[in-house]
Amino acid sequence: MSTNNRAHSDSWACLHAGEDRLGKNTSLTTDIAQTSVFALSGIDEMRKIAEGTSTAYLYTRYANPTTRVAEQKLAALEQAEDCLITASGQAATLCAVLAACVTGDEIVSMLDLYGGTLKLFEDGLRRFGIKSRLVPFHELGEIEKHFTDRTRVLFLETPTNPTLRCVDLEALAAKARKRGVVTIVDNTFASPILQKPLALGCDLVVHSATKYLGGHNDLTAGAVCGPVLAVSAARELMKQFGGCLDPFASYLLVRGLKTLELRMERACRNAAAIAEALQQHPKVARVLYPGLKQNDGHAAAARQMKAFGAMLSFEIKGGTPEVERFVQALETWVLAASLGGVESTLSYPLLSSHVGLSEARLRQLDVSAATVRLSVGIENSADLIADLRQALDRV
Repeated sequence: MSTNNRAHSDSWACLHAGEDRLGKNTSLTTDIAQTSVFALSGIDEMRKIAEGTSTAYLYTRYANPTTRVAEQKLAALEQAEDCLITASGQAATLCAVLAACVTGDEIVSMLDLYGGTLKLFEDGLRRFGIKSRLVPFHELGEIEKHFTDRTRVLFLETPTNPTLRCVDLEALAAKARKRGVVTIVDNTFASPILQKPLALGCDLVVHSATKYLGGHNDLTAGAVCGPVLAVSAARELMKQFGGCLDPFASYLLVRGLKTLELRMERACRNAAAIAEALQQHPKVARVLYPGLKQNDGHAAAARQMKAFGAMLSFEIKGGTPEVERFVQALETWVLAASLGGVESTLSYPLLSSHVGLSEARLRQLDVSAATVRLSVGIENSADLIADLRQALDRV
């Protein structure tokens, strides 16, 4: 593993962080330690592992050298002291939150979250005796009003899923710090290429590495990035819960990270062109994209993001019948519930990320039967725009 601590660019981190090949006869690509258990040199080494004085690998649920390469790459990209890779984004969020909370504690979270995170907070964590206070987007400026003596975590997501709202991470993290509250940010939509929450004063970053970090729709993984002590606490929980990543999936994640910067640059350019084109179409009621001045949080996005991302949503004039006709007419875009791959996909939040939410909750989140979410890939933007236009013309 590389021990070079000199500051490097994101492209260097994508390709070289966590790996040390110079001056060695070794594999150019990352070796896959496809093993569940590691042989030890003797009882003395096992004793050192038990005492915490050995760096030898013991069991893949605890740590694996292929997974460690992925962790070091992502830590370098997020400018974090350490990183934990998990089996999914949900596992990462769970470990990060439970590293800061115990029974009786509270989480203050923005309401605009991925639907799976909402369900985790309102159902899963409640079983642990951890309560969640969900704050509507337009009340985040007065977040202090929602803190109590039991508040341990402020959880944020920006840009949000699927309305692409953006919050001022630096301002909110500063308010949380004054109260001794840990700020955790879901940075999935932006990726560390576009946004670095730790540099803005946030404490921990979580990712669904299934999305942009992997980038090819062929793995499920998550990540927690931050200070060594906090990540170590999350790692111990991961060991106990069993949420480790298989070594081959870790290899796929390493491979995906190597092209992350290039993929994000192309996808972001495509998304900006698509947002502009959709605004001109008569069948489109509105476009939700951080690069538009009318988008909630556009000013915050302009300050803290390198570009405005590759996700956007729009509303088709009408509702479910019109959306169904639009989807059926598409020839390039693929209907899929996830996001962040090289292929351009679309999702219908009403039946995917936000399925089962009440009408009142959907109104709070500004999601309707007319909302379509796009995950823009790396194809030629002209092809993507032409397909959207011909499908909209048939609505």
